[in-house]
Amino acid sequence: MELTVSLAQMNIQIGNLEKNYLKALEFLKEARKSHTQLILFPELWSSGYDLKNQAQYARQNQELISELCRQAQENGLYIGGSFITYEADHYYNTFTLIAPSGQVIGRYHKIHLFGPLNEDRYFSPGHAPTVTPVAGLTSGLTICYDLRFPELFRAYLNHNVDSFLLVAQWPAPRLEHWETLLRARAIENLALVAACNAVGTTGKVTNGGGSMIVSPWGEVLARGSTREEDFVRATIDPASIGEIRSNFPALQDRQQLHLTIRH
Repeated sequence: MELTVSLAQMNIQIGNLEKNYLKALEFLKEARKSHTQLILFPELWSSGYDLKNQAQYARQNQELISELCRQAQENGLYIGGSFITYEADHYYNTFTLIAPSGQVIGRYHKIHLFGPLNEDRYFSPGHAPTVTPVAGLTSGLTICYDLRFPELFRAYLNHNVDSFLLVAQWPAPRLEHWETLLRARAIENLALVAACNAVGTTGKVTNGGGSMIVSPWGEVLARGSTREEDFVRATIDPASIGEIRSNFPALQDRQQLHLTIRH
């Protein structure tokens, strides 16, 4: 059965949860019109990187996630994106994935924290990858800077993952890296990659947009604008991923390497 994946490429208004949520509702309306089954929003899309006020946003995000659970159930959608959250005396950058049942089915705490934005001062790192079934896919959840660490994506392969969902606030000056790395993660793992980026200036950072859906063969199936908000979507057949892996069984030739350094 085919699956339509959509990416809500937003210009995040820093600290303005109400305005960001109203924008999200517009994207959800587009998702309904296009018969989308899965929609992704960017990293920290409700608040932006206003980390000094993380306690306030963590409380507000609890209510927002409850509202998104209602939206998911009413519209028959999987909804994903990352939020500032608070659990067991720690703050996290958390990818939260909601099913059409209205239940949260996946929580992934960002493992690789981005020092230049002081994430490591405000957030605790996650320690465990998160795998969740999504409408015929077995998906690994990832956030922004994770993209630069291929070992995380390889670890997901040990859990039969065939797709990666990634949400980000990736800056415009490194947009070339964004496309190169997304296509590399797809090609080397023979996996579908759906990556939603923010766009426009949020605080002091200009995000580059260019949200993408990339096939396991590295083909860009859909690409967002690099200058403005965009609703990016592609329809894929989850079964085609298995067919590609069968026809080109490179993953079967993986070796566990134990290196000895000779001087």
